[in-house]
Amino acid sequence: MNRDIYLDNGATTPPDPDILQGMFQHHLEIFGNPGSGHRVGHAAKALLETARQRTAEAMGGRASEVIFTGGGTEANALAILGLAGDTPADIAISAVEHACTKEAAKYLKERFNWTVNVIPVDAVGRVTPDGLAGTLTRNTRIVAIMMANNEVGTINDISALSRVVRTQSPRAKFVVDAVQGFGKIPFSVRRLDVDAIAVTAHKLHGPKGIGALWTPHPIRPVFKGGGQENGRRGGTPSPPLAWALSEAFGRQVADNERIQMLRDRLWAHLENVLPQVSLNGAPLGHGRIGNHLHIHIPDIPTEPLINALSADRMYVSGGSACSTGAFSAVLTAMGRRKEEGAFIRLTLGRFSTDEDVPEAAGRLANAVNDLRVAYA
Repeated sequence: MNRDIYLDNGATTPPDPDILQGMFQHHLEIFGNPGSGHRVGHAAKALLETARQRTAEAMGGRASEVIFTGGGTEANALAILGLAGDTPADIAISAVEHACTKEAAKYLKERFNWTVNVIPVDAVGRVTPDGLAGTLTRNTRIVAIMMANNEVGTINDISALSRVVRTQSPRAKFVVDAVQGFGKIPFSVRRLDVDAIAVTAHKLHGPKGIGALWTPHPIRPVFKGGGQENGRRGGTPSPPLAWALSEAFGRQVADNERIQMLRDRLWAHLENVLPQVSLNGAPLGHGRIGNHLHIHIPDIPTEPLINALSADRMYVSGGSACSTGAFSAVLTAMGRRKEEGAFIRLTLGRFSTDEDVPEAAGRLANAVNDLRVAYA
């Protein structure tokens, strides 16, 4: 029987057993409430603040600027809703943003009468400075653009886009969804010149349920509690989860070069066994996340291909795990159509192996050949 080959790390990653063990030990040994004034609480507070410092250093910021959240979705929503002022204004989001950004913008529109302006992308899914400049208005107060696209892997030049925002809409706050980029794309918040960055752990072989928002600005909490996170995010924080986020980042960075080499080898194998395959998004290189392939195979539909691969114990996706049903909004914004054939995302991770590469290409070729017979 075939062994499992997991190539859906863009949706979520299998947790690192060492991180889970460390987190488990922290839960057992440092279980106190960080807000408690006794020794057990002080130990929990120390673990939490050490994790905050490590997370801040990973982004090039200060510990006081990091807010721990329940994940990337909450971090993005907190940034957008928390930085929105009391006066209705314009928010500009790219056409290929994650659902959490779109929904936060929709909330501002429906509840507070904001105007949502959509920034176009080019044929590889990238926001260009000209496209951004053509969307901004004098009334733009929030700009939300992801660092790296979760579906097609294209990386945006955030620094170049920031210069457009600062020049054309200097009162706007620039919010960056770095959920896919954190740990895979080196960056410093200072050099990027942005106002908020959202990250999460479960894309880095850490646990689900923990993310972080970096921002140097005062931020209105989406919900209040006991004043935790300096009054910016209510609820008792989990020091072990915060530790796991900071630990996952370092382990990911140490393995990125190997993962990218595997990705490049996989693409070479696919081109060899599937002559009609093509790459969606930016070419391999600095413009694409190092663990990411998004491919197009003509003449067969997407869902049966994913199902056939799953039956063969190879796990891939058609795009974002947070969007189902309709054809991808990302691919639509790039000018692609459902009728063109199958579109699938292959994302490697720290537990991908040398043996996975030729085996995955072979299973994909077999599934495609079988489906072409069925759909001939």
